Amino acid sequence: MGLYRRKRSRFWWISYTVEGVQKFQSTKTTSKELARKILKKREGEIALGLFRAGWAGDRMNFRQLTEEFARSHTSTLSIKSQRNHRIFMKNLQAFFGKRRLTAINQQMVEEYRDYRRQQPLKWHPERITKGATVNRELECLQCMFQFAVRRRYIPENPASGVRHFDERRERPIKRMLTVEEEQRILGAAPPYLRVGIFLLAQTGGRTYSEGLSLRWDQVDLDNAVIHLSGELKTEASAQPVPLTSLACQVLRRWKAELPPTSPYVFPSPGNPLKPIGSVKRAWRTTLKKAGVEYFPIINLRHVFCTRLSWVAPDTVIQRAMRHSSPETKQRYQLGMVEQVRKNMEKANRRVYRARNVLHFYDTRSAAEQPETKTSCK
Repeated sequence: MGLYRRKRSRFWWISYTVEGVQKFQSTKTTSKELARKILKKREGEIALGLFRAGWAGDRMNFRQLTEEFARSHTSTLSIKSQRNHRIFMKNLQAFFGKRRLTAINQQMVEEYRDYRRQQPLKWHPERITKGATVNRELECLQCMFQFAVRRRYIPENPASGVRHFDERRERPIKRMLTVEEEQRILGAAPPYLRVGIFLLAQTGGRTYSEGLSLRWDQVDLDNAVIHLSGELKTEASAQPVPLTSLACQVLRRWKAELPPTSPYVFPSPGNPLKPIGSVKRAWRTTLKKAGVEYFPIINLRHVFCTRLSWVAPDTVIQRAMRHSSPETKQRYQLGMVEQVRKNMEKANRRVYRARNVLHFYDTRSAAEQPETKTSCK
């Protein structure tokens, strides 16, 4: 390795040997000190095996990486994840196209992030893409480049240091559902959605994977329990789901109204041999008819957790929610304002014992405060 200058060139050049082949490269700088730092960095990359001559990414474009990633990685995921990956990779290909892998850097990934954030939605052109959607695509892109790094197509992951959007600013405010609002929603919902809402509020199940895709062979009405199976989120999710007497009564009536040809509790209107695909439009329409401000249907799981926390200890809540950790319930509890207020009132009665302490916190001046008569005995 060495540092030298070529004739008719004002830049410093470095020479190094990789895999028995001597390479020459311009440092693009006229500073000898900076050129020496570049040489030292290259020496360290070669010593650690982080630099190679002729990366495969020089001959591979992004579209080829997408196809290989789909065969080797995406095909091993769940059906829902595969569908999401196909959507993500379609958007990524539209931007990166046939660019060589080694030509894609962090700045280009940030440009994609900002460009994608400003794109209008397909079905709602008046709205732009959510930051959460862009974040999922960036995570997929990071996974793809990490796959390329493991196969030594590129030296490093250009998407690893890209900052994501803050999704919390876009999420609707979580609030508790009152009994009166619940009754209005049930009254405005179509029959299948009415049963689905009631079941989700009584079991705390996840909307599609554990609720609307439920099969009758998973429901044991005699023992009042649901046995979940298939692709579940966690191992704890496989635990049996107990049914209340109210839930059993509703399911028995619903089963009597359905044709016996479908194995699903909520069959698709177009094909009874498949579960219902989505209730987003019906849910939004139902809330509008009921005069209730929109909130995601997944919040019914939060409502279930909050109501149960009023009467049950943490161990029961963890079992009912099928959480792996008891701390997870804190993300699901809603509307605890009234419960906190009642307990603070109880604490005040115990601490102050009916003593008048308001005068300590009176913001009025001494002249503005009313006179108090004192007796001289």
